[in-house]
Amino acid sequence: MDQLLDDIQTRGAITPHLTAVRLGDEALTYGELADRVEDYGTVLSEFGMSDSSAFYAALMHCMPSLVDIDPVDARLQVIGEIHAWLGRERGEVASVRPRLRAVS
Repeated sequence: MDQLLDDIQTRGAITPHLTAVRLGDEALTYGELADRVEDYGTVLSEFGMSDSSAFYAALMHCMPSLVDIDPVDARLQVIGEIHAWLGRERGEVASVRPRLRAVS
């Protein structure tokens, strides 16, 4: 997870307007995700929570439609696919069959 967070921060600094992930009509840029991860990381670390908690909190904050995915197992699958998608260049793979793809 540390490598993923470092990558998000780097991409957020270099290409903040580049879309990191799109879900339905929502598009999340690396800049937005990096900023929210940093914000949540600051708050959550004060309560002894991990950096991965900051990532998931930031993702839910930036893509509120994730909350609408039911059942919870389906929501967790989509979140896992987003995590794997963002980590694809580091060889991270989803534990579920991925449905996300690049769109140009």
